[in-house]
Amino acid sequence: MNKRISILLGLILSTLIHAQEKGNYLNINLGGGLHNLSYTLQDGTQKGNTGISAGIGFSHFFTRQWGFQTGLGIETFNATSTLNVLEATPAIDSDGDAYIFKSDIRGWKENQSSVYLEIPLTGQFKYTYSDKIGIISTFGAKVAFPINTTYKTTGGEIVTSGYYPQWDAELTDMPQHGFTTIHPTFNGDYSLKALYSAVVELGGIYKLSDKQHLYIGGYLNYGLNNVLSPETKKVYLVDGGYSGVLGTYQTKSIKPFSIGLKLGLYFKL
Repeated sequence: MNKRISILLGLILSTLIHAQEKGNYLNINLGGGLHNLSYTLQDGTQKGNTGISAGIGFSHFFTRQWGFQTGLGIETFNATSTLNVLEATPAIDSDGDAYIFKSDIRGWKENQSSVYLEIPLTGQFKYTYSDKIGIISTFGAKVAFPINTTYKTTGGEIVTSGYYPQWDAELTDMPQHGFTTIHPTFNGDYSLKALYSAVVELGGIYKLSDKQHLYIGGYLNYGLNNVLSPETKKVYLVDGGYSGVLGTYQTKSIKPFSIGLKLGLYFKL
């Protein structure tokens, strides 16, 4: 009889433990790391810069270990391009003579920044080692929409000239005709498309109270689609217009990714 009572009490205790672990959670988080727009230039180099992520999420655990999460988040992506290329464009001058407009782009640096609004839909797995410590992993996908994408030139120069093949003559240092040295004073906007990403996170949780858990972990978001609509324009135009590096023939694809660390709180509802 005592053995049966012990088994029954064990089952009741196990059920209570499972019930305590199940439920709904609200979480807030802030993270940062390498957040790269990730593209390749035809005549230059690119490097990713640091960015941040922040979000608020809702988690529902339908068993002690398994659940799902959704919510809203903000993530920034940043990159710097360095371009070295000689562009040549056929043109007609004010006298009706044909010539080749040349743009010698030297060490031209441009910073690009993008802000995305994210909606994740992920699964979650939770495992507790003790009453205080556990791990939680998050995996799945998210869709993100660009809400601000800008660029600013920060270094290098563009030297323009006009080559007249009929006379084998090249005109330089004539600002009145558009042949001069251009310095990095441009800024503007880019147009990018919605981003679909794979999401992986792994972190530890520490119980602060019955209702609050501290979370710290690492994350990886990998872009699955090209968010750029490719263009064929030159970087610097005959009329003095500037296209921006990502709005030209220099790059065909952008697939942003980010990797970093995240700190947050889980609140049991």
